[in-house]
Amino acid sequence: MIIVELIKNTALLVALAAMYPVMLAHLNKSLFSQRILFGLMFGVVGVLGMMTPIHYDNDGIIFDGRSVLLAVAGLIGGPLVATLSALIMAVYRLWLGGIGAPVGISVIFATAALGVMFYFIRQRTGHYLGPLSLLGFGFLVHGVMLAIFMFLPHYKGYQVFKELGATIFLVYPLATMLISLLFQDYEEREKSRLNIEQLAYYDPLTALPNRSLLIESIDKAISKCEAAQCDGALILLNLDRFKTLNDARGHASGDVLLRAVAERINSVVEAGDMLARMSADEFAILLVRAKQNSPSIDVLADQLAEKIQIALTRPLRVDTEEITVSSSIGIASFPMDADDTTGDVLRRVDTAMHRAKTEGGNQSIIFDHSMSKSVENHFLIERELRQAVHSGQLKLFLQSQVNNAGVIVGAEALVRWQHPERGFISPTAFIHIAEESDLIIEIGRWVLTEACRLLTCEGLAGRSIVLSVNISPKQFRQPRFAASIKHLLAETGADPTHLKLEVTENLLIHNMNDVIAKMIELAALGIRFSLDDFGTGYSSLAYLKRLPIQELKIDRSFVQDVTINPDDATLVESILAVAKHMKLQVVAEGVETEEQASFLNARGDVIHQGYLFSKPELAADWLKRLAQQ
Repeated sequence: MIIVELIKNTALLVALAAMYPVMLAHLNKSLFSQRILFGLMFGVVGVLGMMTPIHYDNDGIIFDGRSVLLAVAGLIGGPLVATLSALIMAVYRLWLGGIGAPVGISVIFATAALGVMFYFIRQRTGHYLGPLSLLGFGFLVHGVMLAIFMFLPHYKGYQVFKELGATIFLVYPLATMLISLLFQDYEEREKSRLNIEQLAYYDPLTALPNRSLLIESIDKAISKCEAAQCDGALILLNLDRFKTLNDARGHASGDVLLRAVAERINSVVEAGDMLARMSADEFAILLVRAKQNSPSIDVLADQLAEKIQIALTRPLRVDTEEITVSSSIGIASFPMDADDTTGDVLRRVDTAMHRAKTEGGNQSIIFDHSMSKSVENHFLIERELRQAVHSGQLKLFLQSQVNNAGVIVGAEALVRWQHPERGFISPTAFIHIAEESDLIIEIGRWVLTEACRLLTCEGLAGRSIVLSVNISPKQFRQPRFAASIKHLLAETGADPTHLKLEVTENLLIHNMNDVIAKMIELAALGIRFSLDDFGTGYSSLAYLKRLPIQELKIDRSFVQDVTINPDDATLVESILAVAKHMKLQVVAEGVETEEQASFLNARGDVIHQGYLFSKPELAADWLKRLAQQ
């Protein structure tokens, strides 16, 4: 009968203990709070076991599963859990009284202490003990328990050992192993859930919340602000020229810098605000404040952005170097209206951040609705332009280039977009959008192809006309650019000596040796090169003498005021002097008055391009006019 009662008592403890992980999984507590709850739970379960004990005799000697629970409490929960649960059980056992009370209390603290000892063994050996180890742990705990029983008065301990020792060694160590395995299994599953949560919601480099967690937090913030009197704001920060450091020093140094930036930003972010890493060099800060008249959430966010900018002016240590960074910051408040969504907030703040970056960086900009219209227009133009490239909406225009006698010696090939609904669209409305995307490569390839075909037409046969084609840096940097030009010349039969490629000084910023190699390879075919917008970029004579160019093109901004602005006049005269010294031809853009043309002709042999001589016109119309010359 006593064996059956012992097994029933142990089974009750197993069932009660197994409920703990289920309850704990539904609670959102700190680790300390969880351990307090853990200790209370085990203490209460132990007391419940002692409320339905097995009475050995009428002298106050009882058996229950407290030794199992206390051993497991120490093994799984550590010192705090074991101490709390042991105190609860000890107080109750003292209250029960009887001659077995002192021994019972000693068993409580001894088994808890053994559990704590094995807790530290688990910490050193990887937290998990196998079934055999746990079974051995159970035998040790209950061997100690039986040894303590020997201190019962009137040789009661020997009687207990003789009558119940085998049963205790059969049931209690197995129960200890089973409960320990239950908790270890829960522990392992909980740890797995946390390595998954960490990967899903936290950035491995900076340990900050990632984009996913930020989005969930914005969702909650919007709901909170709609339900309560509060306002929210999102700050989006992108480091200026981070790619330069990454390319120059490598990704390892880039990672060190990102961690340093995260720490620096975190130092000025207020407690309760969320700092997250959105992507490579992009961070976000989420603010939620109670609604108030002054200052507004926009002002608070702007003040925080200013603190961040100031904090980043102090050098950051990257390996052995000190590096100073700046950032472009966008700010967007929410909710704008009852239908505001997280996607809306992210779009607004991204728009503001990109506006800050395009305006030179190292500044913060608060979103306003005019930006939204600009972005929508940008998106519409890019989408329609992509269709235009493949549906024949692009048209080739030519603008004449004439010598000082007014004779056409060449023309610049220009692209115009004939929209099916809006008619001809100015290049100023779409070229910069094409430059920001891959479309400029496709458009540049189309213009180059049309120009080469035009060179083979009957209208240019026997004429020494040179067609100039603008080449964007993106197009020029394509790995097979030179090979594609050779293929195009072979395919169309165009004479390369009548083709001129116009490049800007921006092309020379990166990988100048590769640029020069490509230019030399194409120049060997007879293709000429012109340096466009000369004087507006770096204008270094050091690189100018290395380039295989035959022509400098004076930007229209200098020609426009050459007769009224002494500075522009001096600059143009200097360019003409450099060109003469280096035996380079000069083309002046934007010649619109006789006074401008006379100024240029008086100072050098200049080719003129501008409205004074001709406007850009369709290639077919330009050929007709050329035939009349």
